[in-house]
Amino acid sequence: MRIKAVLRDSDILSMEPGSKERIVATANKNKGRIVNFGSLLKVMGLKLKDRVRVLEILEQLGLSIWLANEGDQHVIFLSDGEEPDEPDFQGYRWS
Repeated sequence: MRIKAVLRDSDILSMEPGSKERIVATANKNKGRIVNFGSLLKVMGLKLKDRVRVLEILEQLGLSIWLANEGDQHVIFLSDGEEPDEPDFQGYRWS
């Protein structure tokens, strides 16, 4: 499984850290990519303790949330479909 860098842009980074708007924008920017969950949280302006809040917000968007461990990394894959459209992804569906 290939883990990619978390995408961000100046619009996302100018939003209030930890805001729902920034969480949603970051998730949409990284949809369809296997990324490190901790790195995704940092771009969202959050800490590891906030991961459940993020998952609950993303679930409200109707996204499918897939989680896995790859080596010593916690990874996340977000998709619109019921199945991960990434053939290399080996994890479980959170919602």
